[in-house]
Amino acid sequence: MENKKNLFLVVSSLFVVALVAGLVVYQKNGGGNILNLSPSISPTTSSLPSISSNVTPKISASPSLSPISNTVPKCQLSGEIIYDGEVFTHVQNQEFHYQEVYDPHDIINWEISPSGEDFRIGPNRVSGLTPQQGSDYLTISFNELMPKYERYSLKASIDYIISTPDGAKIMNEKCSGKTTLTIK
Repeated sequence: MENKKNLFLVVSSLFVVALVAGLVVYQKNGGGNILNLSPSISPTTSSLPSISSNVTPKISASPSLSPISNTVPKCQLSGEIIYDGEVFTHVQNQEFHYQEVYDPHDIINWEISPSGEDFRIGPNRVSGLTPQQGSDYLTISFNELMPKYERYSLKASIDYIISTPDGAKIMNEKCSGKTTLTIK
């Protein structure tokens, strides 16, 4: 029985020592943040800049160009595309040329004359082109329909965004020249 009593005293003493040591560590670490995982942050005050009441905003009558492009995009069409019922052939230096194109969000719009056809013409997004300047062949899809006419005139324009005092505005710049599509 004496052994059980001694064992109880030893275990109780160890428990009290562990409890006291834990309390000391608890107090030493600020009362609760034993592991101190997050840094201590204390609020500080700083002086805020004051705004002068005699400052007048400057509003321009004309829109300023967006910082993305800073310039108006330019484009030119040339040459002829001949479709023989199976293959498109690009002749007479047929290409879509462009310069000053910086914003991948710009969109290329196509005008087909005579109208009324359901063609798809590309390129139609600037994001697929080499930035700034370059040229590309036109791609055409008839959407599984045969064209009604033997000759078409293809013209293009580019939609781009500018910044204005009121926000943003979509502008449109027409391409010079045209490409002729001939169906044989």
